[in-house]
Amino acid sequence: MAEKKSTKAKTSSKSKTKKKKIKDLPSDDSGIIIVDDDIVIDKEKVNEERRAYLEEARSQDASD
Repeated sequence: MAEKKSTKAKTSSKSKTKKKKIKDLPSDDSGIIIVDDDIVIDKEKVNEERRAYLEEARSQDASD
């Protein structure tokens, strides 16, 4: 019986040290967000992509 108690004590002390290690690790998420204000959207390209999408959808509807 003495052996079982010592085993339980060892496992409980290991779990406590694991919890401490997890808390001590630094977080990768610093919460800083960078916004690039120099974004230029090519409206012609967007419109071409929309047309291509619609044409594909129409051709699929016609084949159904």
